[in-house]
Amino acid sequence: MANVELSKDLLSDRIYDILRASILDGSREPGSRLVESEIARGMNVSQAPVREAVKRLVHEGLVTSEPRRGSYVTAISPDEFVIARQLRAAIESVGARSAISSLANGDLVDLRNIVAKMRTAVAAGDWAEFRSLDMRFHERVLLIGGHAVLARVWAVLEPLLVSQRAIGDPAYTGDRAAVVEWHDDLIAALEAGDPEAASAAFFAHASGALGVDNR
Repeated sequence: MANVELSKDLLSDRIYDILRASILDGSREPGSRLVESEIARGMNVSQAPVREAVKRLVHEGLVTSEPRRGSYVTAISPDEFVIARQLRAAIESVGARSAISSLANGDLVDLRNIVAKMRTAVAAGDWAEFRSLDMRFHERVLLIGGHAVLARVWAVLEPLLVSQRAIGDPAYTGDRAAVVEWHDDLIAALEAGDPEAASAAFFAHASGALGVDNR
């Protein structure tokens, strides 16, 4: 019985990964419906693991489920987009400032590794992975200072930010390589050790002041 449950859990994880990637890379458009029976047939699985995968996506905010209407890829309104961006900029500004006092070589190594993987994702055209790594980079910075309140606020806001990326620019045709370089600049700002300068750099990046929407 334990092996059966493990197999079911692993199957659900795989389906979750596939559905999540399809939302992040724009294959599933905002407002599009996720019909569990159709997904199950398409993947040649039962509906149970699909249902569990969809529940996880609902919990993250990537999918919205409504009684008697079904589940849909979350659509973010322009007003919500603006508020989310303002909150993100404020949180990252505080996070960057607090990170300076606790920054260690290991933190810089981790951040550079994430940026290297972002560069690889750009070369491969893997936009779902690119967006996931982008979010991981910013989460990693927020955790450096060790302030639990920042981690808790980010845990609440992150699902909306992930949805915002997936919905805001799935067809973005600008230079993503330049976006990767901006993350190198953010690392340099942290390494320079000036709390106010680092705070300003992260605020500008998160608020969109660098000129690329939804970054």
